[in-house]
Amino acid sequence: MNRPTRPVVLAGIKHCGKSTLGRILARRWNVPLVDTDLELEAEFARRTGRAAGTREIFRELGEEAFRKLEAEVIRSLADSPEFRVIALGGGVVSNRFVEPETLRRLGLGVWLDIRPEIAYPRVLRRGLPPFLASAADPEAEFLRIHHEREPGFRAFAELRFPIETERPAPQVAAELAEQIEKGIDL
Repeated sequence: MNRPTRPVVLAGIKHCGKSTLGRILARRWNVPLVDTDLELEAEFARRTGRAAGTREIFRELGEEAFRKLEAEVIRSLADSPEFRVIALGGGVVSNRFVEPETLRRLGLGVWLDIRPEIAYPRVLRRGLPPFLASAADPEAEFLRIHHEREPGFRAFAELRFPIETERPAPQVAAELAEQIEKGIDL
């Protein structure tokens, strides 16, 4: 097993497996996992003195202020040379406040290209986030967002990893790790 020489950055639509697969990869390579949603929550707590989840922060700040805070978190991560696995929030690649060059500086961009018909039931199981809960047709809105973000994921990714069926996370992570390790100089 070869460990990648650059940080590995997982991107994809909501509930594609970024955090779950990221944890497994980080353990495999014995490196830290950085989840940008958790980093955003920590930054919000530092600024306000209050703990809140990303959904609550999004509702409280509104989308523009939330995306600006998210961009600050991404810029601070891009300035660190530490090797790690990074799980990006689902909207980071389409965040207009995050420069493409900043995303490239994070590390090896991996797009977890999950079929929306696999991801959407996962979203339902965990509860609709604010941006879907307020939609007249949450599933249609999810599909619209998926389609809208796809070019950003495509532009970001040095490696596209398709997820076409629901399978156990350890199996998916092992396949992803093998692809990354084979293409070590990606």
